[in-house]
Amino acid sequence: MFIAAVSPRSTGKTTVIWWLLHALRERGYDVKGFDADESKQLFRWWQASDQEFEVTRLADTRFHEEAPGELPEGHVGAVDCGHLENHAGIGYSVVRVADLVIVVCAATNGDVERLEELPMDGFLDLAFAKKKDPAAPRAKQWVLMVRVQPGTRTAPEGIRKTLVDSGWDVFTTMIPAIQRYASTGEGQPIEAAGSHFDELVTELEQRGLISK
Repeated sequence: MFIAAVSPRSTGKTTVIWWLLHALRERGYDVKGFDADESKQLFRWWQASDQEFEVTRLADTRFHEEAPGELPEGHVGAVDCGHLENHAGIGYSVVRVADLVIVVCAATNGDVERLEELPMDGFLDLAFAKKKDPAAPRAKQWVLMVRVQPGTRTAPEGIRKTLVDSGWDVFTTMIPAIQRYASTGEGQPIEAAGSHFDELVTELEQRGLISK
């Protein structure tokens, strides 16, 4: 299966996918990363690491044609997708093969407005309509709130309610703006156990979005 992280602009998608790859691997999943962002940041982080899992660069509008053949059977492919506002073609291609789309949204009114302005739901509708098999199940789409200020609940819960009221499924797991994640970079060791991304894997399993 493919899990794709998407957003209109920069919201920490690379950090989300990098940590999610580690969290899934530590929980016993076979994983492979795909860097579909022309910045190549995920690929550079992988090159500087000693991880056994692989990351493939594939920032191309033919992602939907090439990526399925690059994903070994039984593996979870985690895709870091470029900004949809600037790289819509690649985004459409990624979403066409995604089984789960994680819409990464910073816990600010401004980022919620960007989802509405794109609009994100319309973008996903168009991408899903281009699936090779029209009878194939539509990918599940969930919002992950990130960059939540530690110690605050009222503001992020209010934003979460706004998204839910707009028809989005929103994870209860939120990723805080803490140094542990903000300092993610080339060569930095990652231990996902006990992290918010480990918590996210638990929620993914409990909601039936992934399974071994």
